[in-house]
Amino acid sequence: MIGSAPEGCDVEFLSHCFSFPQKARTVPCPSCLFSFSHSTDTFYLTVKVSVLGSGSSGNCTYIATEKTCVLVDLGFGPRSLKRRLDQADLQAERIDAVLLTHGHSDHVSGVPGFLARRQVPIFMNEGTREEVPGLQNIDRWESFRSNSSFFIGDLQIEAFSVSHDAAEPVGFRFSAQGICGALVTDLGEFTPSVVENLSGCDWFIVESNHDEQMLKIGPYPWSIKQRVLSRLGHLSNQELSTFLSNSFDGQAAHIFLAHLSRRNNDPKIALDHASRALFQDLPLYAKCCNLHLTHQSKPSIVLDL
Repeated sequence: MIGSAPEGCDVEFLSHCFSFPQKARTVPCPSCLFSFSHSTDTFYLTVKVSVLGSGSSGNCTYIATEKTCVLVDLGFGPRSLKRRLDQADLQAERIDAVLLTHGHSDHVSGVPGFLARRQVPIFMNEGTREEVPGLQNIDRWESFRSNSSFFIGDLQIEAFSVSHDAAEPVGFRFSAQGICGALVTDLGEFTPSVVENLSGCDWFIVESNHDEQMLKIGPYPWSIKQRVLSRLGHLSNQELSTFLSNSFDGQAAHIFLAHLSRRNNDPKIALDHASRALFQDLPLYAKCCNLHLTHQSKPSIVLDL
């Protein structure tokens, strides 16, 4: 499959990188730095992904193919959203729809202000709409059922249930012309459904909310600590590491760590937990996988697949 490889090449690594049907790319061998090209007969559209902001003060993610552009959640006002889009060199005019994962304010508070400027449909399930009074008067809204799939343009979207203390919370899996990704934050556990929907992805955004020890000794009241630690709360660095060690299939080339708590986490600690899970337990996968931090105050990198 790889062809003629120079002596000393890490053939096992290269075989793994080319074992999944992804778009054409060139991969440097980590042993000898010789570059190998790989392409398939399938045409792939470009997909752009950027987490414009993630955390308890607001969440929003930009996902676009060459034909379709959506925001997932909208917890920022118009000015903050524009600033973030400008920082990432992304265009608000391209946005075709907004999808909502659940009804908590850090995910929906920016919807009314956005609709006052741009009339695009808001996709949400009945549970989210009924939970938030401000969403019940929206004229342009589209309903989807949890654990079902639908299309927005050329983007196929699967909504799957997650465990969180909101009305009918979901994660999303996205597919367009052979590229697949997923977004799942605000959940208290990796259910079999979540693991299944993260499998086979080329990229995914996943929660790494808190460090368990920092949360336990931190300033939050015990009732809030119990909520965060519960199966209806948020994923810890340790829980994400366990998933990466035991259940990650190794296909995703890009993983975003999202919804990091400012009080109960540290980006370096979150990154260290995830890195050790990949490099120590799955060293072959780690060579093909890039970890990206997300931020509350600014956009992440713009991933261009």
